[in-house]
Amino acid sequence: MKIASKVGERGQVVIPKAFRDNLGLDKNTAVEFEMKGTTLTLTPKRDRHDFDLAMKRYRGSLREQFLAEGNTTVAEYIKEIRGR
Repeated sequence: MKIASKVGERGQVVIPKAFRDNLGLDKNTAVEFEMKGTTLTLTPKRDRHDFDLAMKRYRGSLREQFLAEGNTTVAEYIKEIRGR
C-alpha cells in the first residue's frame, strides 16, 4: 500500500493512520530509521519487555492440541519424536 505525505517545515512527516494502526504505533512510540541507498525504513523500536508482553498472549495456546495427541510432558514428546 502506498500513501503520499509531505515533509513539513520542521522536517516532520505524518504517518498515515492505517500504517500507525498496522504497526501498533501510538503517541511516544520509539521508532528506528534505517537508510539503504535511497530507501528509508521506519521500524517500531521494541525492547525485550515489549516482546515478553506480546508472547504472554500465546503462552499455553498449543497445550490442548499437545495433550490431545497423547503427550503428557515435553520430555516425553521429545523422546517420542527422536525415537528413544
